[in-house]
Amino acid sequence: MVRLAYLAVFLLAATASAGPVTVGAGLGITQDQANSGQDPNSTLSAFGRIMITHRFGAELDLMKVDTQTGYAAKVFTGLAVLDIGDNLHWVPQVFAGLGYDSANVGYGDIEGHHFEGGLGLEYRADGGFTVGARFHIGGRSIDSSPAVYPLACCLYEPNTLQASEYRSLDAYAGIRF
Repeated sequence: MVRLAYLAVFLLAATASAGPVTVGAGLGITQDQANSGQDPNSTLSAFGRIMITHRFGAELDLMKVDTQTGYAAKVFTGLAVLDIGDNLHWVPQVFAGLGYDSANVGYGDIEGHHFEGGLGLEYRADGGFTVGARFHIGGRSIDSSPAVYPLACCLYEPNTLQASEYRSLDAYAGIRF
């Protein structure tokens, strides 16, 4: 019974020192190399981050990419985030992760995966409010795409998920608790 009590105290202490949780939403732009001749796509995102140690955290990003052709792609990314500054308010970050991409283009689904990394700067106010900006660079691979394409595909290449390098820039706001 005493061992169970020690285990309970250890688990409570570990949970209490896990650090703050941050949830938020953002918007931005993304451009992949395959569509570099076209305008960037707009993005909307939501994220949740939990700090595992004082400087290291795990984050889940859910992003919707609105393409110029009217289709939307959904991107899910798991990130490891490292705070590299000692300032309490202005916190530079480095992050890396991988994720899953999915887009319905009207005549089938495109699915793929990606790896990305980047840099960010986050401002953390004393009351828990957080704002930040990040630059991502990554590579996407397409795992499956529609077997049948409409005739219009031969005349115009739609701006959808492509297997290529991509770059993204986003700004976000969140709450730390």
